[in-house]
Amino acid sequence: MNSIKAMLGIGTKDPQPSIFQGDDVYPATLLDDTKAQRDMILHWTFHFNDVLDAEKLRTSLATLLEIGDWRKLGGRYRINAQGKAEFHVPKTFSEERPSFQYSQRAFEMNIEDNPIGRKFPKAGEQPSLHAGGYEFKDLATSPDTPVNGWDLLVGDKPQMALNVVSFKNATLVTLVFSHMLMDAGGLQNLLQNWSLVLVGRESEVSPVLGARKDVTYAITEGCMEDHSEELVQEELKIAHKRIKGLKMFIFIVRFLWELLWYGKPESRTIFMPKTAISQLRREALEDLTLTKAYVGDKKPFISEGDVLSAWTAKMVASSDPRQLPVSILNAVNLRYRFDSMKHATGVYLQNLALCAFTFVSPSMVRGPLGPIALANREHLVEQTTNPQIRAYLRNAIAESQNGLEAILFGESNMLLIIITNWTKAELTQAADFSTAVLRVGDEGPMRKNVKGQMTQVSVAAAKESFMSKNVMIIKGKDLGGNYWLDGCFLPKAWVKFEEEIARLSNGS
Repeated sequence: MNSIKAMLGIGTKDPQPSIFQGDDVYPATLLDDTKAQRDMILHWTFHFNDVLDAEKLRTSLATLLEIGDWRKLGGRYRINAQGKAEFHVPKTFSEERPSFQYSQRAFEMNIEDNPIGRKFPKAGEQPSLHAGGYEFKDLATSPDTPVNGWDLLVGDKPQMALNVVSFKNATLVTLVFSHMLMDAGGLQNLLQNWSLVLVGRESEVSPVLGARKDVTYAITEGCMEDHSEELVQEELKIAHKRIKGLKMFIFIVRFLWELLWYGKPESRTIFMPKTAISQLRREALEDLTLTKAYVGDKKPFISEGDVLSAWTAKMVASSDPRQLPVSILNAVNLRYRFDSMKHATGVYLQNLALCAFTFVSPSMVRGPLGPIALANREHLVEQTTNPQIRAYLRNAIAESQNGLEAILFGESNMLLIIITNWTKAELTQAADFSTAVLRVGDEGPMRKNVKGQMTQVSVAAAKESFMSKNVMIIKGKDLGGNYWLDGCFLPKAWVKFEEEIARLSNGS
């Protein structure tokens, strides 16, 4: 029920938490404090093919969370009198009030000999499907890990947990935290600075920017842009496609009816070697030439992300017999949109993603891949100019003040497909835990990572939600240049993905 209310942007009554006088209070930001994110706890499991010193990992993370406004990560989730989320941080962390929960387990076996561990995905020569991240939850986390926002509000639980699971040849390092705390870009910053503390370079830890004052308001006012240029204000160009009122009601009813009719979606992991990605992009570019989907002699640019977004939309739409319009929701991280943020002297530990929408007709989404990818590129370019970003944020601020949060664009009968791309966060390269390596776990010739560097990351919600449908997470590239993706789709859509993966495996 809370998930349905979150989709509608309706508030839920929160339990009364424990309040400690004297705690430092950090506000949640505009893009942190949504009803959906309040209730979403994520497990981030980092796979290391080395045996790591769990105590070194624990103490170095604890040290990081004592530095400046990094303390925010050790806060407790609270709701203030105005109904806004806050993080209450103990003046002094202690055994009674730690900065994070901690657990450690060790198995006297190789990870491949563990009944759950052997299911972890492995890279190969061909595209492949694997178990989703949720299947590893019982191995990678402890039983007392919070599963939703209500768990964090009751009592005095820290927002973050660290769980280390050791094998004779590998280590699983799992961070559990509320999505309100930060996004993948913030996690990249956490891993990088945790690594600095691990090698004793605390003096080089980046300061946390915007911990007390939300940077999204500065972006809305144009403060992050080049002041030598005149500030242009625009209305949101896709405002006429906004779904609200009766349209939103119809969309929600259709969404819920489909869940009842088609059943629960399934989460799986997709491995896509760089050869398969190159093939898809080559096919998309050939499609553009054959269909004359662009004007002029010069072929337009489409990224690998555009191709994967289009590929996902095509697979999902082809599994649905109805001729429905499609809206592709792409999460766009503001960290990478402004030079002043990309080259900032500190880091932003918060959510900084807004949504861009690609509108695809029923005929286009069932046609060649190239035009869909090009449409995705053109919509992203149009909606991510500085004036359009500011217009979007003005709308988000107004909606927040009115108590509404579900900002969707498209048609009431649309097939909504959600894409989030973490490639720029480079999570697999973000941590250098070489100082904590007790023993190299994999010394084979196929090893591509250096000592103390993860091989991949698995992510899953602490609690499976039937609302997470038609979601594709592009987790990014591993050290071999291969893509890893996590998808949550209905079984009929997975049939299409299986057929396409078989085609790519045959090189056809």
